[in-house]
Amino acid sequence: MKKKLLTLFLLIIVVKIGWTQNTNLDYKSALKIYNLTSFDEQTITRRLTTSSPRYQYTNATLQILHPTIAFQWRSKKNNFHEIELTSFMLGKVGKNTDIMNDTTNNGQTISGGDLTITAISARYEYILNFNKSKDSKLVPSIGFGINPYYRQNNNSPKTSSSFPTSDINIGMRAFVTPRIFYFLTSKLFLDVNIPLCFFDTFYFAGKEDNPALSLLERTTNTFNFSLFPKAFSGRIGIGIKL
Repeated sequence: MKKKLLTLFLLIIVVKIGWTQNTNLDYKSALKIYNLTSFDEQTITRRLTTSSPRYQYTNATLQILHPTIAFQWRSKKNNFHEIELTSFMLGKVGKNTDIMNDTTNNGQTISGGDLTITAISARYEYILNFNKSKDSKLVPSIGFGINPYYRQNNNSPKTSSSFPTSDINIGMRAFVTPRIFYFLTSKLFLDVNIPLCFFDTFYFAGKEDNPALSLLERTTNTFNFSLFPKAFSGRIGIGIKL
């Protein structure tokens, strides 16, 4: 008799848990549009020649309006996987400075060049949801993500006094991301989150085609690693259940 009562009690608990599952999380996949606001500072150390001192270059970037797209799908435990294309760019910037002759209107180029930029960055994140058994529109969660990235700059000068240069930056960042989902309707929801970067590692390769330098001195290769770098970001997005 006691075994039957215990079995009945367990069945009631299972049924109750099934009834109290958060229906807002009951979807297979979703498409998201984010605005990513970010500031990051990256330091690169290089030596121009084998006998020269080391030089340290710091690049600081602030982006206020930066749309990104992400795809999210549910795991077996009502958590989420998510992939996001955070950056994809292929373009060229041209600069030219001329000294103009007023009588003939002919110019002489004294500086300038073409800068070709290639950049791609993506993020994968595993998101742990809370409030799974409570039918609430507000769902806190925390994500664990990695962000591989690639950037290449090729500079072609327009004067003989300057030399072509190129640099490649290949790296990966890791994030912990507190976030809040708020379900507006049965199909739409908001996602507000703050990615916290706890390490950044990258390989830098630079080259300057200066014939006055030896082949060894024309290239620079460094490996960089930093804990808790100066990389701050916040995202607000809207999701559509598919």
